[in-house]
Amino acid sequence: MDETAARQVLLVRAAEAADAASALLTEDDRRYAARAAAELVRWRAADRGERASAEAFVAKRAELLAAKLIERSPRTGRALGAMRWRPWIGIALPAIALASGLVAEHIADPGRVNILAFPLLGIIVWNLAVYVWLLVRTVRAIASRSRRQPGRVAQLLSGVRRNLTAHVSGPLAGAAASFALDWGERSAPLIAARAARILHLSAVALALGAVIGLFLRGLAFEYRAGWESTFLDAPAVHGLLAFFLGPTARFTGQPFPSVEEIAALRWDAGGGENAARWIYLYAVTTAAAVIVPRLILAAIAWLRERRLSSRFPLSLDEAYFRRLLSGWREAPARVDVMPYAYTPAENARQGLQRLAAAMFGDDVQVHWARGVAFGDEDALGAAPDRSSPAADMVVALFNLAATPETENHGVFLDRLCPRTPGRLAVIVDEGPYRSRLGAQAGADARLAERRQAWSGLAATRGARAVFVDLTLPELTAAQRELDAQLTGRTVSA
Repeated sequence: MDETAARQVLLVRAAEAADAASALLTEDDRRYAARAAAELVRWRAADRGERASAEAFVAKRAELLAAKLIERSPRTGRALGAMRWRPWIGIALPAIALASGLVAEHIADPGRVNILAFPLLGIIVWNLAVYVWLLVRTVRAIASRSRRQPGRVAQLLSGVRRNLTAHVSGPLAGAAASFALDWGERSAPLIAARAARILHLSAVALALGAVIGLFLRGLAFEYRAGWESTFLDAPAVHGLLAFFLGPTARFTGQPFPSVEEIAALRWDAGGGENAARWIYLYAVTTAAAVIVPRLILAAIAWLRERRLSSRFPLSLDEAYFRRLLSGWREAPARVDVMPYAYTPAENARQGLQRLAAAMFGDDVQVHWARGVAFGDEDALGAAPDRSSPAADMVVALFNLAATPETENHGVFLDRLCPRTPGRLAVIVDEGPYRSRLGAQAGADARLAERRQAWSGLAATRGARAVFVDLTLPELTAAQRELDAQLTGRTVSA
């Protein structure tokens, strides 16, 4: 999936998530888009002699729905366009840098080359500092790879997302805000690669402009080279220049000036000398220290940008995509339910079926395992069942009426977690306890207290308890929490 398709997919995903009442995209729109996308993708794949891919289906469906969104709301089209990359930026910034380099010599003392304050010396020093920074950043990234944390941009965007979720109103505003943040978060590596390419090319253009400007003016005017300093004497200046220009002098076979020759170049000791050899030394050094390395770095950034743009990293393992693909793949989605010390009533079973359908599509298959009796948790082996394909979600189902106990409910989760990596959802049915409490005084407080106890137990196992009254399930809220649990995302309270 390329960058353009991924942008449309995320826009449609944000719209569908914010549009619980189907005001932006009706159910008919979604069904038509899914059917048309499936037919188009399969027809094109057959025409090319290829297998139709789920990725192409998701992209085509998003393209059809994005067109419908834009047709109904031009503001959505503008939001989508605002996130599009402007290629002219990649031309304008290097062009500005080249022009700046060409006139850099005019900012200094025209006609005189101060070999200590030469514009090219500043460019070289700046670029060496950039290389050191890039090296340190790379080493730190490699060292921290095993304990990777969200970057500052990702943390900032997550905070903004929570604030927007709390303040925006209406499905369109919520969708636009969510899309902008989601796209900004996911495209950050691509934007970073693109910015790196442009900055490296701009650095090349600046250095190249400075060198070209000197040579062009040197054809018509004579530059005089010399130096002056308040703090440095001739030996110090000689050592400094030898550090930067000595390797170039040896490489080109030129003798490097002695301390005495450097001392004679002091402005107050005479009028300096013809600057030709210094311009050559600086030009070659700039090419070796700035232009060539920056071109290599720009090429690396371009390759990374091209890879990310043509194969945008958008995982279809997320719950939203699994739901979309439930009607696409050959086999329907499967949800395994394992109750612990709980026998749900028929209406609770039907509620869980509706919740599973909301997550994975109408043809989802819900398998009810035989419930584990209280105290029998040790009988549940830790080894995963490999006799059948892995379920899309495994539900550990509890009853809120029970008090969570670490040595029983906790051990049950301990047994279940390694069997279902990344697919375990902890659902606590509130229905029976809510029905028992009825309209008693303090019922809400007792419900909150019991929820807190279950949340604490789940948290000790790295999970998040999702509380649902399965007799009357709030599908949207429960679906969002379960999606977040399966994808490892954070849900705002």
